[in-house]
Amino acid sequence: MFSKSRRVAVFLAAAAVLVFSASASAQEARKIRVGWQKGVFNLAIVKAQGDLERSFKSRGVDVEWVEFQVGPPMMEALNVGSLDIAATANTPPIFAQVAGADFVYVASESPTPGDQKILVRKSSTIKSAADLRGKKVAIPKGSMAHFVVIKFLESNGMQFSDIEPLYLSPADGRAALESGSADAWAAFDPLMAGAEAGGNVRSLVDGFEVKVNNRQMYFARREFAEKNPKLTADLLAEIEKSSRYVYAKTKEAAQKYASVVGLDPATFEIVLGRNKVEHIVSPIDAQIVAEQQALADTFFRLKIVPRRVDVSQAVWKPVR
Repeated sequence: MFSKSRRVAVFLAAAAVLVFSASASAQEARKIRVGWQKGVFNLAIVKAQGDLERSFKSRGVDVEWVEFQVGPPMMEALNVGSLDIAATANTPPIFAQVAGADFVYVASESPTPGDQKILVRKSSTIKSAADLRGKKVAIPKGSMAHFVVIKFLESNGMQFSDIEPLYLSPADGRAALESGSADAWAAFDPLMAGAEAGGNVRSLVDGFEVKVNNRQMYFARREFAEKNPKLTADLLAEIEKSSRYVYAKTKEAAQKYASVVGLDPATFEIVLGRNKVEHIVSPIDAQIVAEQQALADTFFRLKIVPRRVDVSQAVWKPVR
């Protein structure tokens, strides 16, 4: 039985040499357009390091980076053809698939549950899920933080309808908590780390306690992945290299790249150390599909999305 690292290496190697029968004579793309956001730290560091551009330039391929604040508009850009690759957390692809977007999951990082928390003000009397009953909770709608709130309540015998959700952007959610117009805030990094550094908030619960496998995931336009399996695999290999560097030299990475994600080095080191796992860039296996399907089914059950989707239909299968 292969180790996980060995399976990843085999996956990347197989994808790199694959030629799809439908596109055997197709020329490799001359440009790859990559969507990135500050919260997907490994990809942000890949961008800052510049190795990807240098590697691709040597084979005549330009890299265009397009920054997004959050995942949903990135997935929409992928759908309309203005991006080739996107990187977000678990939930934006659910909404994109519901909307009929033609994309594929191409890889996933190891879980980072520490990136997700429900925060309250330091002076708050809220100590448990039961204390949230009837309270206003600021939530980025459709985010992994949204799912954390749902699971936290349901695992404690409550319903999502027991709270008053305030659907706000992450920045507005933080402001609402700090001003007192929200009693709690479903938060994620890097904005969460900035709020915690301010010293006026505390954690009610985090992703480890709620047992959610928050992941950073990578997607491609289906046509791009099928026509450019080697470019796609080479990009994933570069992200894998960056993730191993961050794991091995967390302090150095925090010092060098904190400004890229809008944090000071000390705070970024805390963020990178929350999970302290090797962020291996893995193929989408049955476990990850099951996690995504459970997420999609929960959102459908609560009528957050209008229809059920089959996640397995949007998984890249580079080896045939």
